[in-house]
Order: sequence, then C-alpha cells, then structure tokens
Amino acid sequence: MVKSKFFLVIFFYIILINNTAGLENKIILKIDNKIITTLDINKEMRYLVALNPYIQNIETNKLYNIAKNSLLKEKVKEIELLKNSKEINFEESYLDQFIENSYKKIGIDTKEEFIKYLTKQNLLYKDIREKISTEIAWNRLIYSKYSSQLKINEDDLKKQILDNTNKNQKSYFLQEILFETKKKSEIKDMYNIILKSIRDDGFEKTAIIFSISDTSKNGGSIGWVKKNSLNPKIYKALEKLNNGELTEPIVIPGGFLILKVKDTRIEKKQISNDNLENELKKLIRQKTNEQLNQYSLIYYKKIEKNTPIHEL
Repeated sequence: MVKSKFFLVIFFYIILINNTAGLENKIILKIDNKIITTLDINKEMRYLVALNPYIQNIETNKLYNIAKNSLLKEKVKEIELLKNSKEINFEESYLDQFIENSYKKIGIDTKEEFIKYLTKQNLLYKDIREKISTEIAWNRLIYSKYSSQLKINEDDLKKQILDNTNKNQKSYFLQEILFETKKKSEIKDMYNIILKSIRDDGFEKTAIIFSISDTSKNGGSIGWVKKNSLNPKIYKALEKLNNGELTEPIVIPGGFLILKVKDTRIEKKQISNDNLENELKKLIRQKTNEQLNQYSLIYYKKIEKNTPIHEL
C-alpha cells in the first residue's frame, strides 16, 4: 500500500516538475520585504504533495491557490518572528523529532529514506527543516505571549477524571473545518459550498481547500477526544450525531467550526492513583493546545492585517 502511494506521488511530481521547467519565474506576491514567485509556489506544491496524501488528486488550479496561501502565511509568520528574534534556532534533537513525526505519517521509517524520497521529488531536506523550524518558533512565540492568559483549572479537570472513573466513557474521533467570512450573511452560503465540496471530493480534501486551521494540512483530523474533555457547546452539537455526520457551523473565536464524527467508541476506564496524574497531564495538554490554537489564529489574523501585502 505504501509503495503504491509513493508511486502515485512520484508520478504526480513528474507532472509538476515538467510544468515547472517551462514556467517563467514571476513575482506573484510582495509581503513587506519578502516576495513569492511562481517557482516558489510550484516548489510549495511539490512540498505539500510530498507530505500529504490527501492533496495528490486535487486539481492543479486549486493546489496552486493552496500553495500560494500556505507560502503567504509562512512569510507573514517569518516577518513577525524576526521582529522578536534575529534568528530561528533549536536543538538538533528537538527539531529532528518533529521532522521524524512528519515523515512517519507518510510511511517512511528513517531520515535517510526521507532524504532519498525528497530528492526524487526535487526537494531539499534543509527546506523541510526551515519550514518546520518556522512552525515551532511560531508556536513558541504564541506560548510566550498568551501562556499567562490560559484558563486551566486543574482541580476541575481532576474532578472530571475522577467522576468518570469506572463509568462508560464516550470518545469521538473528530475532523474539523474552520472557515471565516467577511459578513455574517455569508455563513450559510459558505457552509453550502463546503457541503457540496465534501459530497464531491470528500472531507479531507475539502479541509485542505477551505479550512484555516492548522489541521487542514492533515485533512482536518483532530483525533480521539473524550466526551468529558469537550467544551459543553461542542458536546451539545455532537451528542445527537452518528458516525459520518457533520455539525452545522459553530461560532468559536477565530471563525466558524464544522466538526465531523468519523468514529466513536465507549470504554470503561479505571483510574488508580498511579495513573491519575498521567490522565490529568493529558487533559491539561489538550485544553492548553485548544486555547493556544485559538490565540494563534487570532494573533495571525491581527498581524496579517497589519502586514503590507501586494499581489502583482
């Protein structure tokens, strides 16, 4: 299965590389003191396909726009990061772990295999390192700015865990699409457009095309979430859904959220004193990430609005 997938990726790349060879390199966007060219966008298209199996069959014009927007976001973040620090550096082992997580998601086991894989796609390992470094630095910046505003009540979370000990606990495997509109009157129209895309192309491709959440890169997948850790507003929207069904748009900070219940499971979990702390740490981490992701989106929108962006 993995070999078959790689063959399709390589075939797709041959098309992209051949198209790139005949391209005239033009400046498409000027973002403050940085530029994005046609060759940059085509390189980003190859990068996105290499690390995301859901992107492989997206039409070229849609993929082009996804790549352009991805680079725009990356450059805006880089500009902001350099205002806060002269360079982006991490310990090698720390960065390597994030890179390893990326290539293992696509079925590659070692760094050496990954480098060979990238070479075949006309991509450089150092470019992947730079991209992931930017994301790590951005996450650290958001944490430094907003960690003091996080609302995590450990006593309440511990009570949640203990109250559900020895009871049947429901968990949801969730996918998301987070979208925004300029006017409230446009929400219904946008929702209908997204629904049509889901019917025609599937949820994962639609998330890549329309979602402004970072989870769009992996088809909108959030993963398994326990019922007791969900925001009451979110749980209310989910509780009547069957597997495969979607919520209507839910208003959250940063936009409008559509959730899909991909799967559910019920399990009885016994919590002893030994693993109570581990369960608490997991729940704290989940709640922390949820809040930081919202702050990240809000902060990005703010700096993008104040960044000079010119389409040429």
